[in-house]
Amino acid sequence: MHESDLRDKSTLAIVCIAVLMALALLGVSFKLVLLPPVTTLLAEQTVNDRLSALDHAALVKVAEQGRAYVAGDKGAKMPEGDDERISFTPDVVSHMKDVRSVIGGAQILTLILVVLLIVVSVLTARAKGLLSVASGFFFGGIGAAVGALVLAIFGALNFDALFTGMHEIFFADGTWTFAADSLLICAYPENFWLGMAIVWAISLVFLSVFMATVGFLLRKPTQV
Repeated sequence: MHESDLRDKSTLAIVCIAVLMALALLGVSFKLVLLPPVTTLLAEQTVNDRLSALDHAALVKVAEQGRAYVAGDKGAKMPEGDDERISFTPDVVSHMKDVRSVIGGAQILTLILVVLLIVVSVLTARAKGLLSVASGFFFGGIGAAVGALVLAIFGALNFDALFTGMHEIFFADGTWTFAADSLLICAYPENFWLGMAIVWAISLVFLSVFMATVGFLLRKPTQV
């Protein structure tokens, strides 16, 4: 086999690992956002008890109940009812089910990506050596970090457009807009989602930098 062919295959392996790494980090970092303390902390700072029929503590509890449901926690229940100011109406429940489906699908996809990343990394290490794997980790981490920063900048400049765009991608028109004084919106106002986006971006950047550092350190001995 020609040297150029070996180099091309090595490059392909590095690209595959880098892409899998970047996508996997996106999903893993989002999993961190779904941790209960994150929702509780953000809800305590952002719930809109001025418009709500419920008090601050009750809204924080509702926010955590909603997180538990969409995250797929066992036995999670939502405050369902007919009055949208104090409960989740059928329209809200339907939307939450859609959110749960999207998140569930994302978690399955993340698991698949992680497994693929491990398999490809092991096979590459055996066939091409640790340097190719290290390079994939390094470039994957850098790529994910750059992507996170780009989204963070766009979100800071026009968060409404980013928020609306994401909902239009995953949900049908008319299924995700509710009254400003509804329980759902009071428990999850815009500032709550802005906080979630910030936590996600920080988590993604941290994990990306960590993996890029791992890749860099693994590359160094082979470059002496």
